[in-house]
Amino acid sequence: MEVRTNPAKKPARLKDALERSQRDLEDFFENGAVGLHWVASDGSILRVNQAELDLLGYTREEYVGHHIAEFHADKSAIDDILARLTRGEKLDKYEARLKAKDGSIKHVLISSNVHFHDGQFINTRCFTLDVTDLKKAETALRESEQRLRATHERAFAGIAEVDLQGRFLRANARFCEITGYSADELPNLSFGSITHPEDAGSDMDKFAALVSGQTDTYQIEKRFLRRDGTAIWVAVSASIVRDDRSQPLYGIRVVQDITELKRAQARQNLLLDELNHRVKNMLATVQSVAMQTRRRATDLDSFTQAFEGRLMALNRAHELMTREIGTGVLLRDLLLETVAPYEAAAAEHFRLRGPEIRLGSEVAVTLAMVLHELTTNAAKYGALSTPHGCISIEWRNPAPDSLTIDWAETSGPPVVEPTRRGFGSDLIERGLARQFGGTAILDFNRAGVRCHIACMLPQRDDGIA
Repeated sequence: MEVRTNPAKKPARLKDALERSQRDLEDFFENGAVGLHWVASDGSILRVNQAELDLLGYTREEYVGHHIAEFHADKSAIDDILARLTRGEKLDKYEARLKAKDGSIKHVLISSNVHFHDGQFINTRCFTLDVTDLKKAETALRESEQRLRATHERAFAGIAEVDLQGRFLRANARFCEITGYSADELPNLSFGSITHPEDAGSDMDKFAALVSGQTDTYQIEKRFLRRDGTAIWVAVSASIVRDDRSQPLYGIRVVQDITELKRAQARQNLLLDELNHRVKNMLATVQSVAMQTRRRATDLDSFTQAFEGRLMALNRAHELMTREIGTGVLLRDLLLETVAPYEAAAAEHFRLRGPEIRLGSEVAVTLAMVLHELTTNAAKYGALSTPHGCISIEWRNPAPDSLTIDWAETSGPPVVEPTRRGFGSDLIERGLARQFGGTAILDFNRAGVRCHIACMLPQRDDGIA
């Protein structure tokens, strides 16, 4: 049986299908989530959908019929876009910046299909994808990376990244400055290879514990061997970077040069040792002076007067040494402190002459006591007991480890040699000999007392006599 179709119904079905397709296309154009607009060959906007209007904030009347140049922030891009379209090129994610009605800038990617007729560019359909938030995120990320890079490079501390074997991956400028190696040289080295051999074991053990997860961070003080071979002290703070599964990726080492701090600590320890030594010597000297003064004193008043004067001499020497701790005492300063109580006006009674010589604490204390006895004797019986008396003190340094001092009194009363030698004379003549193998020869010349002092200058660890 033959089935016949009505020829009149076929065009109707085709028409219906075409209309449905047209409606679907219109629905896609108007209600699509992506911005869409048509542009004529002269650059004017023919149609626009609601998504693009919502993106930029314009009404349809403010947008359609206007030239695309009105909405592009980069005018120079318009000529490029139209030239490409005229040549029949498709735009594929072309980056552009569009001006929204509120004055803000929208970053978009434009893709288009070009419609040609008889070789002539008629129009193009452009899809507009808003990537403003993505651009902001990219900009924020880039700026964050730049800040991090700037912080890394300009940090006061040295910062280095190392692999799980301790080999350097990268380092900042300060780390290179501390070690003396360039950023290109360090990747050929490990932190173990630039560590002083005596300090390497402890650091490597701690780093192994860090990689294995036994610890999260550690701090250590150790010595680096710089590129030029010199050793420096550094403080290292080490940590590890792990992935989402807690697997170690690389280590971070923050390094500070503490060489000067270590030197200062060593210096401080030396000064404390020296101060402790001085205090012990001072106490021993006070005990000896007290015993000798008591033994020679005839009554309490004479003991008090003599002992007080000697303690004051020790005190002046001690104060001077405290001010000059670590550098030694200048002999001229010691002499000035000794004669200060007797010198009413500059250079009235004393003439001082000699080179600059620094003394260690032991020599300074002993000389302070000797000079005190000489000035006390001069004040009681010699040149300082008269208005016009004068004392000349001249010192020399015949050799780096020796010292001579000549004391000469003039214009005082006639000198009479004492019949009994007291503690003062004994301290002058024997004190230096007992402690340093020196000599002090007293000459009770009738014109004025003379004293010639000669002693060796023992060298201390700091190079001060």
